[in-house]
Amino acid sequence: MHADSRGRFKFILSGQSLLEFALVLPVLVLVVFGMFDLGSAVITQNMMANAAREGARTGIILANTDANIRAQVRATAPTLTLTDAQIGIAPSPVRTFNSPISVTVTFTYTPMTPIVGQIVGNGGLQLSANSVMVVEGVNAY
Repeated sequence: MHADSRGRFKFILSGQSLLEFALVLPVLVLVVFGMFDLGSAVITQNMMANAAREGARTGIILANTDANIRAQVRATAPTLTLTDAQIGIAPSPVRTFNSPISVTVTFTYTPMTPIVGQIVGNGGLQLSANSVMVVEGVNAY
């Protein structure tokens, strides 16, 4: 930094800050978009856990069938568009009083940001949620 004849300072290295910003910006953008994708993945995992729990709650009633359980799971997580293969029910289709029922929901999360998607992998991130409850002998409402 030098002073001119009027006492003002001139910055000789004024392009340095621009270069540093250009070097830091891609990393900063990647971190910000990574936080958005991580938040979205956590929301998806939470939605799957709620869907599995609601499916298990439906399954503890002996009168409910596997179709009722899958319908409840889909109703609890409508944005995931789950298929029958992504909703696992054990034991199926016969359940007995005082035995455990397990509902498992699996989903492949694909990041919104293409750069984060390349880091995670083209196949996406495999998420899974499971809920186990004991079958009761009550009737459906």
